[in-house]
Parts: sequence; structure tokens; C-alpha cells
Amino acid sequence: MITFIFDPIDPSALQYAKEKLDVVAWTDKEIENYSTAEAVIVRTFKMTQEVIDQMPNLKIIAKHGVGVDNIDLDYAKRKGIRVTNTPQANMHSVAELVIGLALNCSRKINLSQKMVEKGISKNSPVELAGFELQEKTIGLIGLGRIGTLVGHKLKAAFSMNVLVYDPYTSELQCSEEGFIKYDCLEDILKESDIVSISVPLTKATENLISARELSLMKKNAILINTARGKIINETDLYHALQNGVIFGAALDVFAEEPISKNHPLLTCDNFIGTPHNGANTVDALIRMGTGAVDEIVRFLKQKEASSQIA
Repeated sequence: MITFIFDPIDPSALQYAKEKLDVVAWTDKEIENYSTAEAVIVRTFKMTQEVIDQMPNLKIIAKHGVGVDNIDLDYAKRKGIRVTNTPQANMHSVAELVIGLALNCSRKINLSQKMVEKGISKNSPVELAGFELQEKTIGLIGLGRIGTLVGHKLKAAFSMNVLVYDPYTSELQCSEEGFIKYDCLEDILKESDIVSISVPLTKATENLISARELSLMKKNAILINTARGKIINETDLYHALQNGVIFGAALDVFAEEPISKNHPLLTCDNFIGTPHNGANTVDALIRMGTGAVDEIVRFLKQKEASSQIA
């Protein structure tokens, strides 16, 4: 099956693709004519209607990763094109980043580094006082694979209380995980010391966290987003951080990516920004790359995809 790979993937995953698939065109710079493609592997490359129309033989789009907002799912479905992703490949990497950001923000590690670089006159300056995670409360917005892992890891490591807001998760499911389900977003925002977002970007979740929601959070709370940028209103978050409405925030995702070095949020001492780096570990990159290849192989063998989206 003629397969195009439109974004760089781990070298070992690329070798795996070459072993499993008949023809692989490596990166979009080498691809002049899309018409022969029968399968594609994409990370951030946009599979729009216009691009799909240039591939009359396309049968499967394999996403290297989880989020499929760079793929026109409705159009792919109408064209009878299968869309898959790799939902389990990067979940540990993203969950670990959430925990790293929580520790970084709560202990002001980035700010400490900046102050040390500028020069300090005494140890343990008052302005660097942070807070412990031990026995604090984490509020999970979204209880998918990543949210569940974050909850379990923080509960095990720091005895944190885990609250969940997810309209698609039952109270029984939360109870079985040792978590507490909340039916109202407002309530979980009011009670959580850390709020972590792990939901897809949809019409319902765009601007889910804006000025009103930020005003409900504790003054010493931290907001973390490793999902999609537009879930948080960045302008409102900037004003909240500048005015001390919340203790701090850490974002791995932004409305416009890559984030500009002139983004207003980067001027806030209580803000941490990372460049959509949640899944960027050697471990996850290998699993995502080989997982995307495996979905195409399953299609070739006419087996049900393990992670079919459309």
C-alpha cells in the first residue's frame, strides 16, 4: 500500500514503516504528487477537504498521536476513508508532563532559575515561597486515559484528593478509580488547588475557561492545560495572572502554535509555557509512529482498527 508520511517520525518508527509497507514517501517536501497515496500518516499536517480531494485512491488516514482536529473527519467519512489514531501511545508522557508542570508551578522553579541567573543576595527569598502538593486537591476536567493517569499518579505520590468533571463519565466509574465526580464545573473550580484540562477541542469546550471561570478558582490555585489551546481564553488568563486572581498557570498548548516569543503570557512571572511538548518523549514518539503503521497494516489485513475514529 503506497503510504505517504507527511511529518517527521522517529527513525526507528520510519524503519518499521519501510519494513511493513510497500512504499513510503518521507515528509511532504519529497511529495510532489498526492494522487498515488493510498494511506497517509500525519502528525500536524492538515488533511483538509482540498488535500483529501488530491488523493483519489486514499483509503486510510493514520494519525500519529491522539487529537484529530487537523483532519476533516466529516469529509473523510463521507469519502469512505478510515481515520485512526494512537490514543494509548503518549498517555504516560503527557501525564508525566502535567505532574512536572504542577511541581514547577507550585514551587516556582522557573522563576527561581531566572532570579538565580540575575543574581540573588540571600537564600530562600520570600517571593519564591511555593506550596506542597501533599494532600492537596486536583480537579480533573476530562477523565480520559490521560486524566485518569494524572489522577492515579498524583494520588499515589502525594495522597491528593481527586475530583472529576466529565459529563461523559459516571459516578460509578469515578468511584471505581477512587475519584469523586462533580456534576458542575463551577464547583470543581472552587474546590481544587490544581485544575488540569484533558478534553478535546469542540464547540462545547472552546473558551471553557474564561474570566468568569478563573474568578471562581482559589487565589492559590494552579491551572494546567495539555489538551488544546483554545479551551482557555488566553487574554482572560493573562489578566488573571497579572492581577493575582490565581497563583499560576502552565500551558503546553496555545490558540496559535508555535507560540510567539512576544506572547503576553510570557511576561507573567507566574506562568510556564512549553511548546506542545506533552508527547515529545523518545518512548512516546516510537509508540505513536509504530502504532500508526500498525493501523495501516490492520487495514491491509482487513482487521478492525484498534483506534478507529471515522
